[in-house]
Amino acid sequence: MKTTEVQQENDLYAAIDLGSNSFHLIIAREAHGQMQVVDKHKEMVRLRAGLDKNGKLTDKAFTQGIECLERFGQLINNIPRQNVRAVGTNTLRNAKNSRAFLAYARKALGHSIQIIAGQEEARLIYLGVAHGLPSSDEQRLVMDIGGGSTEYIIGKQFTHDHLTSTEMGCVSITQNYFPKDTITYENMDRAVASCRSVLRPHQAKLKKLGWDTAIGASGTIKSIGQILEANAWTEGGITLKGLKKLTDALVKHGGADNIVLEGLKDERRPVLVGGLAVLIATFEELKIVQMQVSANALREGLVFDTLGRLFAEDAREVSVGAMQKWMLVDTNQADHVAHTALSLYKQAHNSWQLRSNDYDFKKLLIWAAMLHECGIAISYKRYRHHSAYLLSQAEMAGFDQQEKQILSAMLLNHRGKFIGDAYDEIDVSLKKLTRLTVLLRLAVRIHRGRDFENLEPLLFIENDNELHLEFEENWLSEHPLSRLDLETEAKRLEAAGFTLSFK
Repeated sequence: MKTTEVQQENDLYAAIDLGSNSFHLIIAREAHGQMQVVDKHKEMVRLRAGLDKNGKLTDKAFTQGIECLERFGQLINNIPRQNVRAVGTNTLRNAKNSRAFLAYARKALGHSIQIIAGQEEARLIYLGVAHGLPSSDEQRLVMDIGGGSTEYIIGKQFTHDHLTSTEMGCVSITQNYFPKDTITYENMDRAVASCRSVLRPHQAKLKKLGWDTAIGASGTIKSIGQILEANAWTEGGITLKGLKKLTDALVKHGGADNIVLEGLKDERRPVLVGGLAVLIATFEELKIVQMQVSANALREGLVFDTLGRLFAEDAREVSVGAMQKWMLVDTNQADHVAHTALSLYKQAHNSWQLRSNDYDFKKLLIWAAMLHECGIAISYKRYRHHSAYLLSQAEMAGFDQQEKQILSAMLLNHRGKFIGDAYDEIDVSLKKLTRLTVLLRLAVRIHRGRDFENLEPLLFIENDNELHLEFEENWLSEHPLSRLDLETEAKRLEAAGFTLSFK
C-alpha cells in the first residue's frame, strides 16, 4: 500500500450507534479542523421491538443485530482502532441478555461496544448537534427521540447546562399505545398524556433555564419534519399545528401502514406514531412554538468526542477533576499516589502485558489513583466501599459503563482484602485487572504517610506473580509506617496469589 493511502486511512474516523430502533455508522475525515463525512450506513435492526416478555432479545433480533455489525465491520476494517467508537444505548442498557449479545457483537464488528448511560447519550447528542450549527450565543433546547428513550439538553455553543434522559421512545410508545397500528384520537390522547407525565418532573428545570431555539435530532424528528414540509403543513420547521394535521391524517387512514403520505419512508412507518406522540407531548408540556431539525446527532457527537480524546480535551479528565472537587479529595495525596502508580506501571506493563485494544489501562490506573479516596467525603469507615459505589453510580461524562465498572472494582480493592466478586461482571481479562489493581495498592501503601514525595521505587517481577520493590537507601528505615504497611500488604497479596518482598 502506498504511503499516501496509509495516511488517508489514518485520517479516517468511524462512529457506530447501536440504537433501539436502528444501527448507524458514519465514517468521516478530519480536514482543516472540520469533519468531512465520507460514508454513512444505516440499518433498521429494531432491537427494542425484538425484546420478549422476559426482557431478552429474541433470536431473530439477536441475529439481525450481529449480521448488521458484520457488514459494518467490513466498512471499518482498515480504520485505525483508536479512531473507532461504538456505543449501545437504551435497549442494550436494559436487555437481560445484552452481555451475550455484546460478546458476539465484538467479534462481528472487530471492536468493543461501550454501553453508555442516558446522560452520556444526551451529552454526545448535544455535541454532535452543536457542531452542525453556526456559531451563536443563543441558548438551545436540543431534543432527540430514540427507540427507547428521549433526551433533552439545554446548552449554548458547545457547552451544555442540563442533560435529561427519559424512559420513552418511538418504539416503546408505539408498542404500549398503538397495538397493530390502530390509531385513534383516544389512544393518541392516552399516549400523549403518558409522555407528558414522564416529562413533567423535568419541565420546571428546562423552562427555568429557558431557550432561544428548539432543535430536534435523529430519525423520528427528521422524518416528521420532512413529512410536514412535503405536505405543506408547516411554514418552517416543526409546529404543533403541523403535528396535529399529521395526527388527523393518520387517524383518518387508521394507521401508518397503509397511508400514502409525501415524505414518509416505509422504514419509518412501524414507529412513526409513537414518535409523534412524544413530540406532541413535548410541544404541549414545554410550550414549544417551533422546532428546527438538525442533520447531526449522536454518531457525529461520537466522532467529535473521539477527536477531543486524541487531540484536545478528554471529557473523562474533566469528569475526574469534577469528582475530586465535588468529594473534596485531597489532590496532593492523589497526585503523589498517581505519580508512583504510573512509575510502577511503566516498569510492569511489558512483563504483565498490560495492554488492551479496548481500554487504556494506564489512564484507568491514574484515574483510580486520583479518585481512590473520594468515598472519605461520605465516611472514613468503609470508605473504599463508598468510593466504589460513587464511581459505579455517578454520571461521569465521557465514561462508558464498563470503564466505570473497572474503576469501581479497583477502588473497592485498593486496600484491605481482595473482593474478587467485584470483577465478575467485567468483560476484561481478570488477570490483567487484578495486576493493575496490585499496582494501585502498592502506590497507596507507599504513600500512607501522606508525606507528598514523588517516589519511584524499582519494581522487579519474576515468574509473573513474584514482586520485589527496592527503595532508595535508608528510605524504609526512615519511614517505619510504610515498612509496616508493606509487610501487611505482602500478606494481603499472598492471599491473592502474589509474593511481595522489598528492601
